[in-house]
Amino acid sequence: MLAQRFPTILPPMTLEEALETTKVYSADGRLVQRQSLIAVRPFRAPHHTVSDIGLIGGGTYPKPGDVSLAHHGVLFLDELPQFERKTLEVLRQPMEDGCVTISRAKMSVTYPAQFILVCALNRARAAT
Repeated sequence: MLAQRFPTILPPMTLEEALETTKVYSADGRLVQRQSLIAVRPFRAPHHTVSDIGLIGGGTYPKPGDVSLAHHGVLFLDELPQFERKTLEVLRQPMEDGCVTISRAKMSVTYPAQFILVCALNRARAAT
């Protein structure tokens, strides 16, 4: 619950941030009808079974993944140890570069990916 509230304590989005975020959601076809601007910081919480493509983006016609949909907001990974190692490793490059480039035979697309990563896990209990 605390992670879901995290975007509300961040500063309000600037017009430039809102425009960038709106472009990402538009590219993914997620803009609600009559919604012209996303002015609230996004919060994304993918399930631990998310694929690399779901997290980073891709597909035959490259679409943004959760890291880009969390642009200027929060990406929350609950139950971190349950995510596959390979899936977590693909986060390194977007976190370093602030963007994701998806290359296909006929095109290459770059999506922004500047987000705050918040993770949670349950502490393992010792056997008694």
